[in-house]
Parts: sequence; structure tokens; C-alpha cells
Amino acid sequence: MKFSISMSAAVLAAVASNTLWIPGAHASPDSGKTVSLAALVNRSLQANPDVLAAQSAVDAAKARLGGTALPLHNPALEAEVESAGANTYQLGISQTIDWHDKRSAFEQLAQTEYQAVRQQLAALKLAKSTELLDAIGRIASQTGIKDLSQRRTQIMTRFANLAKQRHAAGDIPQAELELARLSLAESKMQLAGNQAELIQAHGDFFSLSGQMLTEKISLPANLKLHLVAAEDIESIARQHPEVQAALLQAQKARQNIRATDLDRKADPTLGISAGRDDKDNLIAFRFSLPLQVRNSFQSQVEVARAEALQLEQLAQQAFWNVRARLNSAEQRYKLVSSAWAQWTEKGRSSLNSRIALLETLWKSGEISTTDYLLQIQQTLDTQIAGIELHGDLWNAWLAWMSASAQLDTWLNKALRKPRT
Repeated sequence: MKFSISMSAAVLAAVASNTLWIPGAHASPDSGKTVSLAALVNRSLQANPDVLAAQSAVDAAKARLGGTALPLHNPALEAEVESAGANTYQLGISQTIDWHDKRSAFEQLAQTEYQAVRQQLAALKLAKSTELLDAIGRIASQTGIKDLSQRRTQIMTRFANLAKQRHAAGDIPQAELELARLSLAESKMQLAGNQAELIQAHGDFFSLSGQMLTEKISLPANLKLHLVAAEDIESIARQHPEVQAALLQAQKARQNIRATDLDRKADPTLGISAGRDDKDNLIAFRFSLPLQVRNSFQSQVEVARAEALQLEQLAQQAFWNVRARLNSAEQRYKLVSSAWAQWTEKGRSSLNSRIALLETLWKSGEISTTDYLLQIQQTLDTQIAGIELHGDLWNAWLAWMSASAQLDTWLNKALRKPRT
């Protein structure tokens, strides 16, 4: 069951009556929880194949950058020997000259590419951290819901047995016995559905981490955010790793226009050789320059210009996407945190005493079987709604932390906290 702000009137009435206790709702923030979550995410990221592949891409870009610092052309050694009546031999060396300083252009390209892939790695880690924490949050929520669903099934099983005994004694009619059996069957179906959702959440976590989550995880109860002013949203969005990576790719594409234009231009080759032709000493100087008459390679420059325009538009779209995520995450967090604050302000009482009281009232005939079932279901549904609301708060908090690129900072800070 997915929580909605527009809860049923019955559930809202139960909340207003101050009769429910939501485990953890009034708990103070536990630094141990955040340390465990951060350590779990960090451990999973270190083994994630996508992250490792992106790190290899960074290493490759760094190696390419180191290579561009070296000269573009190597010298060539030439030797010639001819024997046709008179012995002739020559030994020479030639060097192609980077006349247009292509090396600097390629080095600039490699530097921007290195920065871009580093930002891509940061963006990927942020995305994977978000997905991991989302899966962990769903596991925590679905575990709590499953526990309550199991409790519901136990209560309905006991109630069905009591209804059978009371029907045999003639205390309740057949219709009320069938209602009790129907409620038991419904609780079993709900439990199966909750267990299936929990299995899916565990599967999502395994696909991200390569391991099953065996630790018992509970989400921090206090998830505060320091929201920024509207005028700061644009600045935060522009600093997001996804946007920075897109901007750097666009910058690289613009630099590639110049690099492509320089690369199409021919470089001269100079050479010198010395030798002997029979009894005569020889010395020769050579100069060669390719003539770009049949193909000037100008089309490659036009391609580079078009690709630069393409990547500039993609960078703009990335910026819009992150800014939209920030705006929606802020609004969602405000809405859900307000609902959570109201929820946690309500009183609490023991679920066991509530159920025991209802059973006593039903046995004494003060409430009907229908009223008993309605209130039991309402009590448990409201507790489940509380767990789902906490899960929604976690998701809203996580969405803002991811969109504002503050999640890595939070994780690193949590790892430095001492366990309590």
C-alpha cells in the first residue's frame, strides 16, 4: 500500500484520536544508524561494476592526458644501400614538425576530457548511492509493513478460532463466522503482497551491490534539510556533477573544433642524410609537405561544429532537468515533512493493549464482530500508513540530497562520526 496525503477518513480519525504508537517516530536521531547506512553504501560502491568501469575510464583519460604532453611526432631513421657496380649508401634522419602546435590543442582536449570523466564518475556514484539508499529505504519500510502484516494475520487467525468457538456455543451467527474467515483470508493475501514487495526491494539492492542485505536496517527518524532560497537553486543545479559533466563535454566539443581544424592542416617534414657514392661523399637535405588539393578535410571541421552545438543543447537540457528535480524535491519534502511533523506530534499507546481492549469488548458483546474487525483493520492500517509516511519522508529527503548533490557530503560526514 502506497501512502497518500489523502488518507481515508477512517485512518485520519484514528490518528486524531491519539491512540496509536509508531515505532521510532519519537526516537532521537541515532548516529549509529547513519554510520551503518554510509558504511553499507560505501562498501557497495567499492564493488559496483559500473563504478569500477567509470573509474577505469578516469584512469584511461589520465593516461591519455599524460601522453599529450609528449611531442606529437617522432624522428625517422632512414638508410639506403645500393650495389650496382659502385657501392652507394646513405644514412639519414627526418623529423615531421608540429608546425601548427597541434599538440597543445590535443592536450587541452585531453585535459577537458579528464575533467569530464571525473565529473561523470562523481555523477554515477551519486546516482548509485541514491539507488542504494532508495532500495535500503524500501527494504526497511517493507520489513516493518511485513511485520505488521504478520501481526495482522496472527490476530485474524486467533479471531477466526475464537469466532468458531463462539459460533459453536451459539453466541454469534454463521454470518459473523464467515466474516471472520473472510478477514483471515484477506490478511493472508495482504501478507503475501507485502512479502513480494520486500523480495523485490532485496532484489534491487542485490543488483546494485552484488550482495544480500542481511543487516537489520532502520531509517533515521530525524531527516532535516536546510533548504536554500529560490535564487540559489540555479547555482546549485549548475554545480551538480551531471550538469558539470555535460558542460565539460560541450566545452570539449568546442575545443575539438579548433583541434580538428589544426589536425587537417599538413605538417612539413625535414630530413638530412649523408653517404657515399663510390668515391664521392654525398649530403642531402629533404623537405616534404602534403598537398591538400583533392581533399581539404574541411567537412570534418563542420562535423565538429555540429557536434559542439548538439552537446551544448544537451548540457542545457541537463541543467533544466536538475533544476526541475530540485524544485519538485523541495516541494515534496515540505509537503511530506509537514505531514510527518503532525504525525509525530500525536500521542501513542501500546498496540497490544489496544487489541486486547477490542477483544474484551467483542467478547462481552459491547461491540459487534463487524465493529471489531473494522477497528482492528483501522488500527493496523494506520500503523502501516505511519511506516509508509516515514518511507515517503526518506524518499523526499533522498530526492533533495541527490538533486542538490549533497548526498556524498552527508555520507562522508556520517562515515567520520564515531559509533554510539
